[in-house]
Amino acid sequence: MSTKITMEEVKKHASADSAWVVIQGGVYDVTDWLDDHPGGRKILLKNAGTDATDKFMNYHPDHVLRDIAPKFKIGVLADAKL
Repeated sequence: MSTKITMEEVKKHASADSAWVVIQGGVYDVTDWLDDHPGGRKILLKNAGTDATDKFMNYHPDHVLRDIAPKFKIGVLADAKL
């Protein structure tokens, strides 16, 4: 995915109407998944608009990023060091 998104843009998407998170340099729009997330919408909204890499990696096995997250990926962080 080649769409570059700045952290400033990500920060604008921190609500139930538009929830984006950054994980390992990827930008994910989780808005449509708020009600389906096994941990609940509250945890996603708490981390919306942020780089949630550390928290994500603490609670999810590696296969989640590989198998589930791609359908939510909308771009990469513009200044990410991948």
